[in-house]
Order: sequence, then C-alpha cells, then structure tokens
Amino acid sequence: MRIVLIFLIILSVSSSLLGAKEKISLQLEWLHQFQFAGYYVAKEQGYYDAAGLDVTIKEMTPRTNVVKEVVTKKAEYGIGRSTLLVNRAEGSPIVLLGAIFQHSPSVLISTNPKIKNLQDLNNKKIMITNDVASGATIKAMLLSKGLLYKDIHFQQHSFNLQDLINGKTDAMACYLSNEPFFLERAKIPYKIFDPRDYGFDFYEDILFTSEEELKNHPERVEAFYKASIEGWKWAFEHIEETAKIIYDKYNSQHKSIKSLIYEGKVLKKLALDENGNIGNISMDQIDKIINWYRVTGLFKEKFDFTPYIDPMGYNKKHLNIGVLAKRGGKKTLKRWQPLATYLNRNLENYYVNIHPLSFSDMQEHLENKSIDFLLINTVNYVQFENKYGISRIATLTNRGTHGNPYNYFGSVIFTTKDSKINTIDKIKGKRFAAVNKDSFGGWVMAYELLHDAGMKIDDIKLKFYNTHDAVVYAVLDGNADVGTVRSDTLEHMAMEKQINLDNVRVLHPLHYQDFPYMVSTKLYPEWPFAKLKHVPENVAKEVMSALIKMPENSPEAIACDISGWTVPLDYSSVHEVLKKLQLPPYEHVDISIMDVLKKYALLIYALVAIIIVGIIQFLHIRKVNLELDQKVHERTQALFKANEKLQDLAHKDSLTGIHNRGYFMELAEQMFKVAKRNETPLQILSLDIDHFKEVNDTYGHQTGDAVLKLFSNKINTLLRESDIFGRIGGEEFVICLQNTTHEGALAFSEKILKEVRTLQYKNNEGQSISFTVSIGISELQKHKTFTQLLRESDEALYRAKNSGRDCVKS
Repeated sequence: MRIVLIFLIILSVSSSLLGAKEKISLQLEWLHQFQFAGYYVAKEQGYYDAAGLDVTIKEMTPRTNVVKEVVTKKAEYGIGRSTLLVNRAEGSPIVLLGAIFQHSPSVLISTNPKIKNLQDLNNKKIMITNDVASGATIKAMLLSKGLLYKDIHFQQHSFNLQDLINGKTDAMACYLSNEPFFLERAKIPYKIFDPRDYGFDFYEDILFTSEEELKNHPERVEAFYKASIEGWKWAFEHIEETAKIIYDKYNSQHKSIKSLIYEGKVLKKLALDENGNIGNISMDQIDKIINWYRVTGLFKEKFDFTPYIDPMGYNKKHLNIGVLAKRGGKKTLKRWQPLATYLNRNLENYYVNIHPLSFSDMQEHLENKSIDFLLINTVNYVQFENKYGISRIATLTNRGTHGNPYNYFGSVIFTTKDSKINTIDKIKGKRFAAVNKDSFGGWVMAYELLHDAGMKIDDIKLKFYNTHDAVVYAVLDGNADVGTVRSDTLEHMAMEKQINLDNVRVLHPLHYQDFPYMVSTKLYPEWPFAKLKHVPENVAKEVMSALIKMPENSPEAIACDISGWTVPLDYSSVHEVLKKLQLPPYEHVDISIMDVLKKYALLIYALVAIIIVGIIQFLHIRKVNLELDQKVHERTQALFKANEKLQDLAHKDSLTGIHNRGYFMELAEQMFKVAKRNETPLQILSLDIDHFKEVNDTYGHQTGDAVLKLFSNKINTLLRESDIFGRIGGEEFVICLQNTTHEGALAFSEKILKEVRTLQYKNNEGQSISFTVSIGISELQKHKTFTQLLRESDEALYRAKNSGRDCVKS
C-alpha cells in the first residue's frame, strides 16, 4: 500500500503542475464485466485522476468496431484480441501496448454426455462467432485433431447459454470466467475443451492505441498505460472490493457479486505471467500466433510487427547505453538511436535507451550505476576498466568509404590552408585546440606524436573545446592556429556541408592500406562497447550476441554509419601509449624538493629523504605497472577464451548443440541461392515432435529437454556432411537437403520416422518415454523464393499433424 500511495502522490503532483486533466476515452470489446476490471479501478480509485487524465470507458454496442473507433479518433485507446495483428498487417495504423491476459479465456464447452473428446464433435453442431479470426484458437484446436471445417456444422453464436443446455447446439464457444459459473450453479455436468491443452495459446484483451496518438502524445500514452496497469494490480489484489465496484457502477449485465468474484479469480490466473507481472507481450508468442494465422490464410505476405508491439518497452526491463558525445549530444543521439532500434528488435526481454554523455558526465553515471553499458573512446575505457571494473564485450567496426570495414582509428593534426605552419616542429608556441584531456583521438594520440618529436605540453598554448566540431571551428575561425580531432571528423563534417576540405591542411600526413581517412598518427583499436560491473553476465551475453550478429547492410547499421561489431580487440597498445605519456591510470605523483626542504631543516636530511622517496616512488610505479600489465594479460587471455566461445554462442542452440534459428536460416538461404543458380535439387524438411507438450506436462521440462537432445543426436547420425540441421522453436526443427530429389527426401523422411519410433528415454524414476515425429517437405522450384519454400514445408507439416501425426506430407 505504501508503494501505491507514493505512486498516487507522484502522479498527483505531476498532474497539478500540468494543469487541467486531459479527456480521453477507452473503447471496450464487450459489455461491462470483470474482464475490464483494471480500467474501472484505475478510474474509481484515482489512478487516472492522479495521472492528469479524465477517462471515459465506453461499453461495446452491436455496431461497434473497436479498431475503427481508435483509428478514426472516436476513442484514443481500445481493447482487442490477437486478431489486432491481422488489422495491423492489413494497414490499420495501430500499435499494441500490452496484453492483459497472457492466456485466452476462450474455450469450447459441451453439456452433451456423449461428447467425451474432440473427435466426438465430428458432424456435430458448434456455436462460434462469424469472425474466422476471432475463433482462431478453437478452430486451430479442432484442426489439430483432424476435424475439418466441412465435417462440422458451425452455427451463429446466440450468446444464450440455454441453447447449449437445451441441446440446440452440441458445443459452444465460451469464456472460462463466465459460463462455467452458471453451469456449476445449475449443477449441469459439462466438458471443457481448452485450446491451451492442444498447444494453441493466444493473447487476449490487448490494450492498443493509434500510431498518431503515440507520436503526438507519448507522455499521455505512457501515463494511461501505467495507470491502467496499477489499476489491474489493485483489482487482482482486491478481487472482492473490485467486484463490489463493478456491481455498483458497471453492472449492465446484472451479474451477481458471486459471479463477479468467480470471474475475477479465474481471470487472475490467466493474466499474470510467470513472474507475476501484468501486460507482458512477447515477440516469441506473437510469432507463434502469426504462424497459425499464416497457415489459415489470414496472412499472405511477410510483415515485420516489431515496431508495433510494445514500441516503448513498457513491459520490458530497460537497459541504458551511455555514448560519449564526441560531436555533441544532439548529433550523438541522432547517430546512435538506430542502434537502440536494432537492439530493441533483437532483444526479447529488454528495451534499450541511448544517453549521450559528455566527458564530465561519464564518471557520475558510472558511480551512480545509472547506465548499464558504455560506448566510449579507448582511453576512457582503459581508465574506467581499472577504476570501475567495466569490461568490453565488443569493438566497433566502421563503414569505410569504399565499402571496406575497419576497426582502427587515429588522430589528424591540421591547420588552415593559408597557414604558414606546414610541419610539426612549427607548432611550438602556437595556439593548439584539442577536445579534452581524456579524448584519445582528440588529444592523446596527438600528444604522443608531439612527445616523440621532443615537444612538451608547455611548448604549445593548449586549450580544450569539449567537442570535435568545436575544435574544427576554432581553427577555421582563427581562434586557434592548429587543432587535432579524431581521424574521420573532417570528412564527416565535409559530407554534412559544414566545412570545405579545401580550406584545411593536414600536418604530418600518413597513409595506411584500406584506411579511408586523413590521419597524422598511429592507428589504435576502435571504440569498445563495454558492460558495467553490475550488469549480469547473461544480460551482457545477450547484448553481445545481438551486436555481433548485426548485419552490415541492415538499415540501422547504415543509419549509424557503421559496418557492425566484432569481438573485443586487444587494447594493449593503448596501455603502452598511456604508460609512455604517464597518463591515468599510469600517472605518478611529482614530489617538490622545496616541499622536502620545508619538511626537513637540515640539507642532509632533505637529500636522504629525496633519495628514499624517489626509490619508493620508482618501486611504487613499477608495482602499479606490473599489476596493470598483469590485468591486461589476464583480460587478454579471458578475451581469447571468450572469442572461442563466441562462435558457439552466435551459431548454436544452447540446449541441443545444433544450429540455432538465425544461423540455420543464414546457411540454408546460401544453399538455396547456390541451388537455384546451379539448377540443382534442394529440399526443406520441417519436423515437429508429436505431443511434446504432454511430455513436458507429464514428466517435467527437464525430461522434455532430455528428449529434445536425444532426438537431435539421433537425427545428426542420419545426416550427410552437406546437410543442414537446425532448431527453430521449442520442439520444431528444420533440415535442408541439397542435391537431393523429392523422392530421396521422402525416403529419408521415412527413415527418420522409423528411427525415431525406436527411441526411448528413461527418466530418473525408471519410466520409459517414447515419441514420434511429423514431417513436412517442400521442394525448390524455379519460381519459388526461400520464404515460400519455408512456408510450404511448414504447411505440409500441419497437414501431417492433421493426418494423425507420425507421418510425412509434401
């Protein structure tokens, strides 16, 4: 209660500061009942009011089209089913914010005592809504048991339970939270057929809004969503009080208190995810729903739903990436925001935010742990690695001007075209512009060059300008004689039409093979992407894997002007230059002779003290250097070991050891292109272990995992070296056979069926578990795309499932 009170106080203060409440409306998908309790509670308990919102909750009428109401702005928000995905694919500009029910309450109920299983419904009457998509889970369940639409007499739903009781229909589509209550009170025996028991588990009551609402009022969307979720939490924690609120103010169906309480208890079990959260919406689950819709013909074209599913990450753990703003905050955010877009699409459980950081900001954020990852220059990385224990997980790979990626950079020292300064030695006594004392490309590399030329910092009039752009303008505007910036800065500013390279002269120009930019210094490893010490290893691995897999020509890589990421490079060369220049963490403390003389009255004591202190200083520096060298060595060794494991992480399924989905698709598509070009036969086999859910439910997930391993190992023994085998889902696998005829694929599939039938797994209790597999085959033909080939094998697999399983269909 204390947390709820704080939430209300914060929202109330925010509301009072913002002024008048914003009027919005929510369109329900049915009549008032506990199904929408969270919204009633948010309104009646003041959550909406505290968020500065005046919310009207609109009950559905026979003519209401919820999606149309939201798209045409008659309501800002709506509640819909999983069929919202169909609406989105057909062009409705909507975004899905969260799924209130993780499992659909839609079931099939029969009171006919002769109907004991689904097969008994053959040639029987079933009441279901006209909308094919709305009854998708129930129809999927029927098809999975070989019941074809033509063998069932579908009736228009009357929404009258008496029709089921009186035998006007043999089965009726119902809600777990409603009809069972009345049947139990009437003491009428009934049988429930739940699609979840047959592997069909769809979301229900998805809260959604329009793209326009999210674009124009993002703060309002967030406030409404969070207040609604707080309402749902309260509703499920106080079911009886919530039932009373509905009974008193929203009881258009005239339900009893008991029926509302029953409804609340059932819906609570369907709403909470495995962690007890409300609203979670997973792309993995969305993909399963989409696959079913595709099989039934509701989806014809491939569609990327990622930008429209929880686009603001309300239901995900947020990860904050700090990026050194070498060219200023706005430009940094513009450049690296596409990286967040890419990671948000590829990280199932996380939502990534980009935070531009100045040199002075970084240490504060590190100490406060307000960021989780850092993309920073190499000097800062070495310093923070030693001070804060951060560790690199990837290295940036830049996009070359001629298509050659590179992951090294340098520093360019420059002046104006008309300047009389044409060599390094003429810099003495001149005004020298640099970025920051810790900027590797914007000062440290140039400092090394000056140091090697025999110059000291006192030989120049050094001034720091904080950003690379500011350094360039300082030189071109005459406020500095010479400047140094990172090696790609001048070219980027020229491409952005900010400067003309004809007005610039590079001092000490060097040339490196395949390096596309002007440079004056040695080259050093590119910026590292590092994790902070508080970030769990499993989270860092997920982020690292996503970064390494980033395609070079993905829209996000192009927008960031990078080629992607590589495994962390060796940064020992950076340590060496910092040692040479005695910069942190390799700095030493200078001791003044005058300080020693003041401390000791006699000269002899002063001289002895200087010698002693000098020796101690030398030993201390040597000890520090040895310790740091040891750390560098240890981290380098750890890096080599990590690199060896990285390929497995990126390519292999962690449970079975075979190719994971991404790597299988990559290899299979390459084989597809080769086969199409050479006009050689190629077959795709989709495999699915039959009744695998029953194995998990009966014996537990540990046994299920063991069955998956046993199955994968057996298939591996049957494959040729040229075949590709991958796991693309829970119990779903795919094989790509090249240089194999359709007849050969059929024969091979029959061999798999025969071998799998002989498999048995014995668990710790001595129980023997056997299983079978269903297989679908598709064959490459000239006109087919790779996506079509995969879809056809998947459709063939469904035909095999619907034909009794343990068979092959093509």
